[in-house]
Amino acid sequence: MIRLTGIGHVLLRVLDLEASKKFYAEVLGFSVLEEDPEHGGVFMALAGQSHAIDLFAVKDPEAAGRQTPGVRGLGHVAFRVESEEALRDAYATLGRHGVEVTRSIDHVSQKSIYFQDPDGNTLEIYYERPDALAIFARGRNDRDVPLVFDR
Repeated sequence: MIRLTGIGHVLLRVLDLEASKKFYAEVLGFSVLEEDPEHGGVFMALAGQSHAIDLFAVKDPEAAGRQTPGVRGLGHVAFRVESEEALRDAYATLGRHGVEVTRSIDHVSQKSIYFQDPDGNTLEIYYERPDALAIFARGRNDRDVPLVFDR
């Protein structure tokens, strides 16, 4: 068995590299670590990390089309916050940037908000309860109860 220590990064192929770079920087707080025109990538990270999101321009936008969520490929990328207050702040920040929250759910072990980036990739921001492992051990019984946030 390979002993992994975590997920290092996610590579997203995007239609508009500048729009995606702006979204991940201005809305989600990523910083550009490196732009590599020779290889076509923009490597971005959160504070204190090496790269976490690699953005690469689609080489043939005509052939790329748009993703069809739930059919094949990437389901979503999830980002964790440290508190319920931080989740509430994230929800408000998305609203200020005109980003539509498509779902906000209490998954029992975590509370999540879902939205899309400029290319239609589904993203999630979640707060995981401190006792999440114990909740899973006894059976989470996810009930997908909607969360309601005041903007």
